[in-house]
Amino acid sequence: MELQKKKLTRCELFYGGPSRLEIVLFGLAAAFCWLAFAHPDIQETARHGYILIRSTLDGNFFGFFEDTFYRTYGYGYVNAAHYNILMYILYALWELPLYIIEQIGGFAFSDVFLSMWCKAIGVGFYLGCGLLCGRLAQQIGCSKEASAWAPLLFWLNPISFFSTLVMGQYDSIALLFLLWALTAYFDKKYLRFSLLMGVGMVFKFFPLFVFVPLILLVEKRFLHIVKYLAVSMWLYIPTTLLFAGRTGDAAFFNQLMTDRLFASTFAGGAMDYSALGFMMVLICAAAFFLRPADTAQWQRWSLYLGLAAFTALFTFVLWHPQWLIMLVPFLLLTTLQQSRPMGFAYIELAFYIGFFVMMAMLYPRALEGNLFDMGVFQPLVGISFSGADAVQHNAFYFQLIPYMKQIVPILFYGGLLSGLLFKLPMGNSTAAERLGGNGTEKVSWRVWSWGTFAVAFGGFWAVPSLFSYLKVTGLL
Repeated sequence: MELQKKKLTRCELFYGGPSRLEIVLFGLAAAFCWLAFAHPDIQETARHGYILIRSTLDGNFFGFFEDTFYRTYGYGYVNAAHYNILMYILYALWELPLYIIEQIGGFAFSDVFLSMWCKAIGVGFYLGCGLLCGRLAQQIGCSKEASAWAPLLFWLNPISFFSTLVMGQYDSIALLFLLWALTAYFDKKYLRFSLLMGVGMVFKFFPLFVFVPLILLVEKRFLHIVKYLAVSMWLYIPTTLLFAGRTGDAAFFNQLMTDRLFASTFAGGAMDYSALGFMMVLICAAAFFLRPADTAQWQRWSLYLGLAAFTALFTFVLWHPQWLIMLVPFLLLTTLQQSRPMGFAYIELAFYIGFFVMMAMLYPRALEGNLFDMGVFQPLVGISFSGADAVQHNAFYFQLIPYMKQIVPILFYGGLLSGLLFKLPMGNSTAAERLGGNGTEKVSWRVWSWGTFAVAFGGFWAVPSLFSYLKVTGLL
């Protein structure tokens, strides 16, 4: 009996939720990357928050966007303020204690300190996103073990970890409101769903790609559709009108971003047309025609439509790496729904590898060793990766592998699109489950979460970036 009890305990340890040690290990890895790396964007946004404080105290709140034109920050990497004013109000409030301390103490915090302080906002929302993934997993009927592992699977996801804890980006703000909205959606509280989606859309427009199909899935009456669309604009319209005609170059910048949505086209008989726009029409039409037979089918289709929308976006649009965090929960939750999820774990691993290598090729020397330059260790080392003359960077090493440039897009797009194809809901199952027949499989969530993180993030970003940094700076 004692032996049987020990075996059961070991089995529960292996297939249960993360242990305390694993949470501590994640915390240590997160803390190190939080302090060691930063992207210039977070420094700029930190400075924009300070400018908003000063503009407001000077009685020039409405001149904030113009004020950002006249400021320059380190690294010769300068952007004016381009987000909705609520983004900068959030950062200004977070930085207000530091500003007060500076005024009292008569000194100024360093750019590195401000970057690390402001990274905390994105990190806090990122941690919240992981918890919401766990809650959503429970709502959609995933197993107890899968739901328990969902937060860590999100936190250790190579894309979400990199974009938030390494780059210091803040797309997690919009994502948290999107996921929070989904919890209301699955409770059939559609007004609350629309309000929360509206908050997310103020910080980044990406939630709109999910919001429209999901409303069309549950509402077929035209006036009610319009009602929910109007409700979702409850923050965006007034905050935009508040600064109409005085947004600096934000309107121009946002136009450049919007143009990307139409850059990739299909050839038409008379005129070419946007590939993304065409796919979104198909997704929205499918959502409108769909009438799921029960709650389980509705939940499957809801997450699948979100996956389809973001798959279309990142298939046809030139993306920035941090944007793909929006895709991660839909990849994760639709995989956790599967009776045999391990096949998708391997497919997604190929996708993450493709992501990091494509990123290195699209943004050479911009998202690797240079991110050390803005962390807390750079002043100690005293050597700048960005200022070195050497040309060795991650893309340089990756392209030493024959046909790597041809293989990588296959990994990225193949992994993304094959996941979409085989997760297609078919009744109360999916295409993959129909092909595989009845039955389930035991999953080592521990190996899945840490293995994917180690191979994709560690093997295809951390190790090459560290090697490149040491080579370029002459430390190796």
